[in-house]
Amino acid sequence: MHERTTNAAATAVPLPEQQGRSYTPGAGEQGRAMTSTEAGRNARPAGRSHDPLTRSERLLVTVFVTTFGTMLAAGALGFTTLSGQFLDMQEQIGALQKETSTQLLDMQREIGGLRADMHEEIGRLSDRMGQLSERMTRVETLIETHLVPASNARDPAGP
Repeated sequence: MHERTTNAAATAVPLPEQQGRSYTPGAGEQGRAMTSTEAGRNARPAGRSHDPLTRSERLLVTVFVTTFGTMLAAGALGFTTLSGQFLDMQEQIGALQKETSTQLLDMQREIGGLRADMHEEIGRLSDRMGQLSERMTRVETLIETHLVPASNARDPAGP
């Protein structure tokens, strides 16, 4: 199942016979100055900076950070504005409730006063109706006794 399809000996890369210089300095080389050959080998190509981002990538990052900061600031400003408006609305609603309750109490007092006046007037009207009824009875009695002949007169005791 896992058979080799290539010859390992034929594909192997031969190692150089002479080992090159080590990448790390030896014990005696640590304090010496770098040669121009070594400096050229370690130097980066011209026109390429040590920054891993290109100029366009840096520009995009700057635009993104600026946009994000602006959006964050706008959100904070919007939140502050909305919370202030909500507080103002709560104060206005509280003032309206207070004013409405005051007006309602005033109306209840007025209605109570009108009720008392109305009961008083009804009492007066009732008294006047009683007086009027008495007068009508007297007038009827007067008419029956003086103006109606004795044959047509009603019997006060009943029929």
